Amino acid sequence: MVSRNERTEWDDGARAATYVQWIACNKRIRETSRVTGVPHATVAYWAKQWEKDGPPEHLDGEIRKNAYEFVDHANKVRKQAMDKLEELIPDAEVKQLSAIATVVGIMDDKIRLAQGLATKRTETVHTLPTKEEMKELMSGFADSLVNAAEDRASEVVEIEASSVVVNK
Repeated sequence: MVSRNERTEWDDGARAATYVQWIACNKRIRETSRVTGVPHATVAYWAKQWEKDGPPEHLDGEIRKNAYEFVDHANKVRKQAMDKLEELIPDAEVKQLSAIATVVGIMDDKIRLAQGLATKRTETVHTLPTKEEMKELMSGFADSLVNAAEDRASEVVEIEASSVVVNK
């Protein structure tokens, strides 16, 4: 029996595998801990270091190897799920198809994360103001320019008037 006070020493291979899983789990510590079997506190400690400094350079080779193995395995699982989906399409219930399609989507996301690719598509749409809105905006802008010019002119007149009084 292992004493509660004994510490587990993690080798570079385990750290690299945990890093790859952490990335594949979208940096979710609890999920990474569950998948790898590394205690939550240990993964949280490592993740804090990885967030701050990135993974240690001496793990680069191990990380590449683990990432390749992970992506290879995930591709096989995704292919199996897609094959099963194709097999079930003719007479499957919607629930079955939905569950397998979800597996395909999850595996695709994990593969993309491990490869450093985006998992979401973000679209930004810019709309220009309508002709009426533009007229209103320009009218307001012109009014503010006129008001600013009038204020400046009145300030100049006041300053000139006060300087004339001082010089007399």
